[in-house]
Amino acid sequence: MFLEQLKQAFGFGPRATAEEEIGRFVDGLHSMTDEDMGIIVAVATVIRVNLEDQNHLPKGFFENSKLPPPQVLSKNILDLAKVARHFERLGQTTDAIAAIAVLNTVRCLNAAELRDLGRAMWTELARGMPFVERALGDGEAKKGEPFPKRVWSEWKKLPAGLEPPKSQSKSQSKSQSKSQSKRKAATWPKSTNT
Repeated sequence: MFLEQLKQAFGFGPRATAEEEIGRFVDGLHSMTDEDMGIIVAVATVIRVNLEDQNHLPKGFFENSKLPPPQVLSKNILDLAKVARHFERLGQTTDAIAAIAVLNTVRCLNAAELRDLGRAMWTELARGMPFVERALGDGEAKKGEPFPKRVWSEWKKLPAGLEPPKSQSKSQSKSQSKSQSKRKAATWPKSTNT
């Protein structure tokens, strides 16, 4: 028993499955405010557009229902994991979370059995849509230069196949937003598998 605890403490325990990792990520997003979601969507859009422009992601994969072969997307997944770890090492938590959102989007698009989790993730992220424009404007002001034009034209796009279910009524969404706005900004848990 003690040996098993030591193994897990030092990262030698059983690795979490993609489903478990994405599920924990969705739970973390759920604990964040709508405004936090807006910032995450804004940063994720900047990361996605930059990676597409640098050919690390297929261009237009959010709107394209015909994705590259799984082996190509697997390489993209590895690249995104490296980007997320890099941001985490630099202490850029928001950038790391946004990179993980893009990473998990690709993972969910790549595996049909993960699509429901992808929809759950984008249901949470979509709560931030009313705050994305302001977050992008604040980001440009902080950076001191404009983001690529594609960022401004594509931030509203949801990945094809991972759109939140339309069954959630606007009244449910509004009541969730009110309860979410009372929450304090969440601190993001340290990843144990990166």
